[in-house]
Amino acid sequence: MSLRLTMIGVMLLGISLSIGISTWLSTHDSEQQIEELFDAQMLQSAKMLELFYGAQPKDHRENLVDHPLLLEITPAKYETFHQDANAESLAYEQKLAFQIWNPKGQLLVRSANSLPSPMTEFEVGYREITMGHRLWHLYTYYSKATDVWIITGQRNDVRQELVDQIMGNSVLGPAIIFPLVALLMIFLSYWLFEPVQELARRLLQRSPADLTPIHMKLPSELVPVRDAMNGYIERIGDAMVRERKFSGDAAHELKTPLAIIKLHHQGLEQTNDPQELQLHHAAIDKGIVQIAHTIEQLLLLSRVDSLTGLNVGLESPEQLINEVLNDLLPIIEPYDWQLDFAPALKARGDGFYLKLVFKNIIENACKYSQGHSPISIRTWAATDEQMAVIQVLDSGPGLNEQDCLQIKERFFRAAGEKVSGSGLGLSICAQIVELHHGRLDIQPGTPRGLDVRVYLPLAQPKSKA
Repeated sequence: MSLRLTMIGVMLLGISLSIGISTWLSTHDSEQQIEELFDAQMLQSAKMLELFYGAQPKDHRENLVDHPLLLEITPAKYETFHQDANAESLAYEQKLAFQIWNPKGQLLVRSANSLPSPMTEFEVGYREITMGHRLWHLYTYYSKATDVWIITGQRNDVRQELVDQIMGNSVLGPAIIFPLVALLMIFLSYWLFEPVQELARRLLQRSPADLTPIHMKLPSELVPVRDAMNGYIERIGDAMVRERKFSGDAAHELKTPLAIIKLHHQGLEQTNDPQELQLHHAAIDKGIVQIAHTIEQLLLLSRVDSLTGLNVGLESPEQLINEVLNDLLPIIEPYDWQLDFAPALKARGDGFYLKLVFKNIIENACKYSQGHSPISIRTWAATDEQMAVIQVLDSGPGLNEQDCLQIKERFFRAAGEKVSGSGLGLSICAQIVELHHGRLDIQPGTPRGLDVRVYLPLAQPKSKA
């Protein structure tokens, strides 16, 4: 749907309705005013005839009974209103009629275009009749001073001509102006939408690699669109940088174990010594395990990167950790576990992804701790922050403060680290926790080891009814 055409259509429709309603109202009001004006004119004419008749000598008025006075009307050049017409050339006089009758029903005076009989009954008031196939408006007036009935009449087309002329003028002006307004609106719509067209042209001319912000002057209504597009371009640029870094790091992480596998495969072909063969097989198995682990972590990282929503509910950290410990039973068995769970602690989160977080952290604690060394897991509620805290403290060598700050970066491996890994586990954990609007804190343990704390939004207790 075109916004331009919709805007023009709505505006023209509004103008049309406005003109139509105003024309109808003005015509309706004009008709009422014209009716009142001409009705008043007929009343005034009746009173003028009363004065005319009353000013006649008594003997002349008595003579009218036998010899009614007839007012002749000269033919006119124009039947209706005409631009060159004047009062003498118009047929306006032929459209007016009057009669004067005495109470005995005897005609005294009449106009030539009226009937020799009463045009209406002798009763004061306004009426409408059809006379000579024409609609007439009549007013009947009784003069107490002269004891006569006076009837004045006016043809309806006198009034209708004025109404039609007023209505014609009301329609003629808008009929001339409306096309001009429509053309002006079309021109304005193209002119006003030109910045949008220019923005579209610039976007079409951009190369796929051009991720620079859009800098062009736009109307205030389009500034939010430009800013939103610049923000979107910036996010795309950041995502592409991350993807390139991810691809480079992944290639680097896979390159080393593949090179080791290739080297030991060549060694297998060059020796028949059972001890050397065993050494080469063990190295190849270790490289395959490392590659499988790295690929598994990369797939998980890709899944988390594309994650847009979580199935958030009320979760018990104690229950989730117990499920993870049961799944890792062969791995955790050699260690001294010290568990301290806060009773009835509930956090808001997605149980599936939180178990992945706890699994990674517990596996790391086992990987870097010696057998039979203590590993503690504690939970509590940090009410001041409205957070549920899950702490995993191992007995391994730990990290210095600088490494603790970098450990959540992808593929980061501390200098001198001898334990194999992909360097992705804690990065994935941090990303999942951030999606839960929490945080992952890593710091050196006391007196040794690594202190990992997961902060999750604390579930609000249900209010009592």
